Order: sequence, then C-alpha cells, then structure tokens
Amino acid sequence: MKRRTFVQQLPVLTAASAFLPDLTSVFEIKKRYTRYVAEDISHPPLAFPEKKRVPIGLTAFPVPAATTTQSPTRLRFPMVKPDADLLYFRITAAIDFREEKTIALYLPESGQTIGTLEIKYAHPFQPFQTIIDARWLSEINKQGIALRMGKGTQTPWFFRPDALPPDGTGLAPQLLAANQPASEKEFLRTLYSMNSFSPFGWMGGCVQDALYELHRQGSSEATRTLTTHLDHYLDEQQGIVFENPHTQPRDGTFNSIEDFLPFAAIVNLHPDHPAVQKAVDFCLDHRNDQGIIINGRHLTTEGCYTVAYPLAMIARQRKDARLAQIALDQLIHRIRYLTDESAVYQRATLAGEKAYRNWGRGVAWYLLGIIKTLIVLQDSPFSLSGTDAVRQAFVSAARMADGWKSPEHLWYCFLDQAETEVDTSASAGIAAALAWGVQLGVLPAQHRRSVRRTYRSLRNYLTPDGFLTQVSQINRGGEALQKSGYRVISQFGMGLMGQLKAALKG
Repeated sequence: MKRRTFVQQLPVLTAASAFLPDLTSVFEIKKRYTRYVAEDISHPPLAFPEKKRVPIGLTAFPVPAATTTQSPTRLRFPMVKPDADLLYFRITAAIDFREEKTIALYLPESGQTIGTLEIKYAHPFQPFQTIIDARWLSEINKQGIALRMGKGTQTPWFFRPDALPPDGTGLAPQLLAANQPASEKEFLRTLYSMNSFSPFGWMGGCVQDALYELHRQGSSEATRTLTTHLDHYLDEQQGIVFENPHTQPRDGTFNSIEDFLPFAAIVNLHPDHPAVQKAVDFCLDHRNDQGIIINGRHLTTEGCYTVAYPLAMIARQRKDARLAQIALDQLIHRIRYLTDESAVYQRATLAGEKAYRNWGRGVAWYLLGIIKTLIVLQDSPFSLSGTDAVRQAFVSAARMADGWKSPEHLWYCFLDQAETEVDTSASAGIAAALAWGVQLGVLPAQHRRSVRRTYRSLRNYLTPDGFLTQVSQINRGGEALQKSGYRVISQFGMGLMGQLKAALKG
C-alpha cells in the first residue's frame, strides 16, 4: 500500500513552490493550513464500553455500524473556504481498537460517499485522516459529513473537541485545508503541545524522552510541554494514573515492563515522587532466576529502551551501583537472546524461539536502549561488569543496520526487505541511536552526516500541521500487518524524530 508524501499529493504546486519558507513580507502567500474544527456533533445514544475510560478526562463520540437502523453520526463544520490545494478529514481514536475497521464518510442528505477511513487497530490519541476531493466542499458546507462504520464489530469512539486543551486541537474532528507541506517549525509546534500526547508507557515515553533531551538543551517549550504531559500521569497519593493498552484504568499500579520509559524523564524532574519507587519495585519484582526483568515468556528489544535505560537513569540519580548493574544486565541478557551474526530479533523465548527478525522498530528499541544506557552510565562512579561487551554489541548492530538504509537514508519496516516499505518511526529511532553513538565516540563522524539526511527525508512525511506520517502501526496485527505497507500517524514516531533532532543538536 504505497503512501505518498504531502509534496507528492499536491496536484499543482511546482517543486520550487512546494518548499516555500515561512515568510512575512510584502508578498502575500497562502497559509500552510487552516483548521476547521467540528462545531456540532450529533450521534445516536450508544453505550460506552464497560471497564474502559477515556484518558485524561476527555470526552468521546461514537460512530454507529452501517448494519444498524440508528441514525449516523453527523459532523458540522464552520464554513470552509475553497482556497486550499488539499482537504483532509481527521478524527482521533479515544480508546483502543482491537480489529480492522472502515469508516464511511458521506453527505447526510444525498447519501453520496465522499471518502473512507481505513483503521487497522488503534491506540488512544491516534489521528486518522483521509483526503476529500474539493468538488464536495460546497455540499459539505451545506450538509456536513455523516459517518458510519462499515467493516468492524465494536463501536469506535473518537475525541470530541469540547474538552481538548487549546493546544490539542490537532486531535479534534476537523477538516484541514492545506496548501503547503509542514516546515520544521510546524513539527516542533506540534511536538511542543498536547497534540503530541500519547498513552503512558513506551508510546508516551518516546515523546517524553525527546522532550527531556530538548529540555536539557535549553528549550523552554520542551520543558513546559514535558511538565504538562507528566502532570497528567503523576499523582501524589496513587503514584501513577493511566490506562493500560485496553484503555482500562491502572491507577496506582502498572501493566507491564514496557510502562517505564517515562521514568527516564520523571526521575530527573521529580526525583522524590512516590511513582519512582513504585516503578523500581515493580521491575525488581519481575526478575526471574537469571536476573532478567521479563513479562511472561518473551524477552523483547523494547526492554532495552523501556527497562534498562530508565533504570540506569534512576540508578545515576540515586547513586545506586547495584541498580546500575541490574540495568546493564538487562542489556547483556537481551543481547544474548535477541541477536545472532546477521540479525536482531524483536522477541525471543528463553528456550531460544525467535520472531520479528530485523523488524525496524525492534532494532530501533535495541539500539536506542543500549546507547542511551551507556551514555547515562558513562561518567558514573560505578564499577560495572559487561560494559565493553555491550558497547561492542551496539557497534556491531549499528553497522549492520546502516548497511540497509534506503537511498533517501531511511529504513524499511523490516530492514532487509525493501518490499515492506519505509517506516518513519524505525528510521527516526535508528538514526537517533546512530547520532548518539557518534556523540559517545563509539561510531565514526560519517554517521552524523548520514542521519542528517535521514532527518531531512523525514520532513517530507509530515502533515501540514506537523504530525509524522508513514509510521508502521502498533504491533497488534502480527508480522503480516507490519509487512503489509499499512501506515499511520502516531505520536511516538514524532517523539523518535524529536530524539533525532536532539541527538543531532547534541
């Protein structure tokens, strides 16, 4: 399923005009985009699913199935001006979807279909959008847009605009009238806002880790946004307040060992918060006889980034040599079980079964977790066992990954399978790890020049308002979905791109 960049989608702009800079001068140029947020939403009285919770106090609306006799959901917008090159329709998931769905867009009075959203699984805060032909604009202004679910069995729920914060309107139901691709300024504006907010755990952690690195480099916008994001999770009494991957409340406890990436930032901004000790206790309680922190039967590369790295950060903050060694040991174990001479595997059992060979995002977790743990521990006073072997494993995997980059210096969903298409999240994560490797002095400077080209290429996959597209979907549909070319918008991809920016600046 080939996805086009914004520049490829523009029907009339020349290559030169497609990259006009942000200017204010005597020459009048079109706005990059205008956002028209739905001002009226009507829908049938469907029951919200039991045991689930819309995150951070937001509200949601449903879309009924086409097989029911209930009226459709209907959205009305402010009057859209017919002066844009492209018109996007966007809505944002408010809960997780555990199946493949289609949402039909049509004119409520005439019944004319004007678009379809294809949703294959979803997480809360994930936007989905589709292009609407401009010829329908006058009727949309008159009638609005009606929505029904075609494929799918469970009612989907999407964020209403009412409770969204002012800097979160990118997540509202909307029509986005766009004239030019996004600039880096738009990407940063979106990153430094509630538009980049994502579920607590590895997804939110990717964003918060980027914000933390940019905060360390002196960005007041990053500091403000990071503080706001963390404030939605942290609670003095319960420690942590969030929903698990099924959008079910997990207040005061944790769901899995993939929950802990945010603590790399939390322990630096709130070192004495009770959630920090709760996180350490949970991790240590999940060690097996070998000392491996593990959920169930599988080791994953995510544990390099979501366990070893934040534990190392906590160990450094607390000057705790024992915890630092435990953190490093998590890398040593995963290097042993998840690699061979020609591959990194995203998951493996202790019995030696392996899966997701050279899956791009799995390689990104592996490389990022190793290099960022090494950076955290490099100047520590601890005498740690295994550091040299971990460093050598990073260099070996980094060289292997570098050999598989595409002509535009991006990486494919499965690194050695070009037919699985580019994945921007894997690309940003791998490139960031290589840049951090140069900074630590374990990779040659030529990698920095290469990943600068990666960053420039990623900018071609931004929406006009700064979201990153061409991200492989969260891993709920197995290897088949990952290899299918299906791509989405997801904030964790933006976070990894923010990591790359921070690494290049650093």
